[in-house]
Amino acid sequence: MAVDIGEMLDRLLTEGARHSDDAHDYQLTMVPLGDVTLPTGRVVACDPLARTGEALPFTVGVPPGRYPLRAWVAVAYLAVRGLPPSHSLVTVPAHPGPPLRNRVEANRRTAALHLVIRDEPITSWEPAVVTGPAELDEDGFVVHPVDTGLATLTDERALKALSTWDYAEVEETFVPSVPPEVPGMVGAVTDPATGANVVAVEPGCGDGAYASFVGRTAAGEVAAFVTDFRVI
Repeated sequence: MAVDIGEMLDRLLTEGARHSDDAHDYQLTMVPLGDVTLPTGRVVACDPLARTGEALPFTVGVPPGRYPLRAWVAVAYLAVRGLPPSHSLVTVPAHPGPPLRNRVEANRRTAALHLVIRDEPITSWEPAVVTGPAELDEDGFVVHPVDTGLATLTDERALKALSTWDYAEVEETFVPSVPPEVPGMVGAVTDPATGANVVAVEPGCGDGAYASFVGRTAAGEVAAFVTDFRVI
């Protein structure tokens, strides 16, 4: 069965959206990660610590500039028996419909990384394709491997600069001692000359291979890049 990209991404990019599996109820919330500086406008989705500087950019580029990066975090809740219906153990983000009741937060998993190019409605989505040979998943989408537990959407220049860092500098910057709000979220300016930076998160399903997508406005302009971490 063909994958409906629009339906899939609508599930990921809706504040307060709820989803369930056999073990958990999930509720999605958006967490701003700050801006990403793109001095070349050539966007790359990759594991920034694996084969750094070798990952290929997307064939679709954008004007150089600073763009907001967002994480969509799936907050997992477990049902708790014996609580009165009016009792809630957690504070959940605003969302349509009644609040989740009789739930306790179990964990948080990053479901998607979202680079906003134009803060406008997205009317169409397409798979992101890179500028050379690529690995494909079972649905035929181009995927990038994650081998060190981190994933990013950043500029090609930022990754080339990061590839010149020594191991001690990488470890100090990208292996935090205190867990951040967004699982695995770390970041740094890697190219001071241009301000190019890398902001990375831990994919909700850990190491693996993940596809990215390009969202466009009604006028056909690039509005966003999104990497789906297969949590939902």
